[in-house]
Amino acid sequence: MFAPDPIDFFDPVPYSLVEYQGHMIVGAIWFVAALVAFFATKGSRLHIRAGQVCIASVLLIGVTALVMLAREFIAPLALNAVTSSYAVITAWLALKPSSANVRSAEVALSVIEVAAVAAFLAIALPNVMSGLVPPIGPVVVLLVPLILLGGDINWHLRQHDRARLRVGRHLARMIWAFVIVLRAPLVEFETAGFYDLPDPLLVAGPVLLGAVMLVYAQYRFAGRTRRSPTSQAV
Repeated sequence: MFAPDPIDFFDPVPYSLVEYQGHMIVGAIWFVAALVAFFATKGSRLHIRAGQVCIASVLLIGVTALVMLAREFIAPLALNAVTSSYAVITAWLALKPSSANVRSAEVALSVIEVAAVAAFLAIALPNVMSGLVPPIGPVVVLLVPLILLGGDINWHLRQHDRARLRVGRHLARMIWAFVIVLRAPLVEFETAGFYDLPDPLLVAGPVLLGAVMLVYAQYRFAGRTRRSPTSQAV
């Protein structure tokens, strides 16, 4: 299956009520923690705790999503689950001191994300070619993963600049993870009939929000990161 069918929030067949609502509740916790971390003073106790909640929540979101998708596989949601976990883990690793283990983990995560994108394309392209899915659909789904992988190329090639780049990488990856976690329920609830959003807003809105958050983060934190290249964000 490529696109989700409408799901009743209170009777989410084929998923169990605990699986589905638990997944949504953890997603809501992540959403709140991400906003707190974004607006909190960087390096403060509040920021650190909110960041820790973000990491734990997004990993749990990914695990619960994959458990449900094993029952009924939906390619875009599977890619979202992998990409959100990959974004948050690499955001966390960006703040770690450079070591062989850290660099190996980052390369491994990049490879996993490339494999996830390739698997998604293998499913999406036949659907596009057969006319079942408009080409814009896979493009929208792939936009954030490709942005993140492009960032990986820059990161892996500029390890000598790691201390200078790491805070910016951390912020950008947490923002794009936020976009993914926001977009998935927006689409799912719209499909379920909770509201009727214009397609351009539903498709492009979260990505545009991410771009605005990036500009805001650059404006608010750029000076601090330049003055203190070794500052910790999480």
